[in-house]
Amino acid sequence: MATRAFKVKQGLLVGTSTTEIGSILDEDNFASDSATALATQQSIKAYVDSQTTAAGTLTVIDDSSSAVNVVIESDDLKIAGGTNLTSAASGDTLTLNLDAAPTGLTAITIDNINIDGNTITASSGDITLAPAANGDVNLGANLGMTFGNDGEKIEGDGTDLTIASSGALNLTVTGTTTVSGALTVTGDLTINGSTTTNSSTNTTIADNIIELNSGISASSNDIGFIFERGSTGNNACFLWDESADKFTLGTTTATAADKSGGVTVSAGTLVATCSAAQYSDVAERYHADSNYGPGTIVELGGVNEITKTATEMSEEVFGVVSSNDTAAFMMNDRDTYTDATHPFIAMTGRVPTNVIGTVNKGARLVSSSTPGYARMAQPGEATAFNVIGRALEAKTDSVMGQVLCVVSIKA
Repeated sequence: MATRAFKVKQGLLVGTSTTEIGSILDEDNFASDSATALATQQSIKAYVDSQTTAAGTLTVIDDSSSAVNVVIESDDLKIAGGTNLTSAASGDTLTLNLDAAPTGLTAITIDNINIDGNTITASSGDITLAPAANGDVNLGANLGMTFGNDGEKIEGDGTDLTIASSGALNLTVTGTTTVSGALTVTGDLTINGSTTTNSSTNTTIADNIIELNSGISASSNDIGFIFERGSTGNNACFLWDESADKFTLGTTTATAADKSGGVTVSAGTLVATCSAAQYSDVAERYHADSNYGPGTIVELGGVNEITKTATEMSEEVFGVVSSNDTAAFMMNDRDTYTDATHPFIAMTGRVPTNVIGTVNKGARLVSSSTPGYARMAQPGEATAFNVIGRALEAKTDSVMGQVLCVVSIKA
């Protein structure tokens, strides 16, 4: 049987519809907008493809394989069906479940947050990441956070956390900053607080000089070391007594907090071996009737214990005034005594001595008629009672001066 085409010239009526199908059009843009024409498969596909690209329809696909079209229309974002998302109620959520990035989508802007490629920016305010309870914001190993540039960066490698800064690192806290592990500081460490407490068992310091009161312009406080002894007894201390201008060693009930009022110390005993002395004589303080300088020849008498000599070859001669600069060992040195009222008298040793006239090295010295001065004894003048000492150096002029003598106190 031969095959023939079936043609209808006056329209085709299907079922009970009053609409006749008048033609079949292959029209890609559907420009005729006919209510009686059928479209070809090719024209339908062409039209749908063109409208998808032009209208900017975003198809959202979730795990149920159902699809919801979100259409951008006249600058409004709408869900298929006509709901305008700009009219959504506060607290509504838009969820996009994307298996891959949509082709051609370069940026997403939600309120004042813009997601563009690898960058998230906010037009105002903060960006807050809020994981669920006990959740974390995770960055992969060897990934970090930079602030402005790599000059300020926080990065972890899965084991160590590194905080790097080309400037300062400031920790502003109202509570206590606790480091539970070891802490190594390779730069300088400056502590500006009022109290530094070290509770370690052993403290090792590599410095060969420890400076206390560093940078102070003037000191009125005692300074040194106090050693806590607990129930064993009073604390031990080794201090510079600022009011007395000397070191003191012993025991005290004071602590470091008592420094401003001065520290009361009960003198202790220092056990040591002395192998040498910087100075040259042994001296003891005696009460003088006037202020006598070092080198003055004195004798027993006056209104107190000693006075300066005033006669030739006095047999009352007692010794020579020494000083802090020459006495290696000073006895009877009470806190109430001063050089003006109780000068040191050399008991034995070498001491600078006032003399008048020429003196030969090795000559014996006796008192002169010039008060407080000795002279070289002439042959036959020296006795066991009037000799002050022997000159260790010569003096060639006849005026008043000093020579170094070896002396001993005259009992």
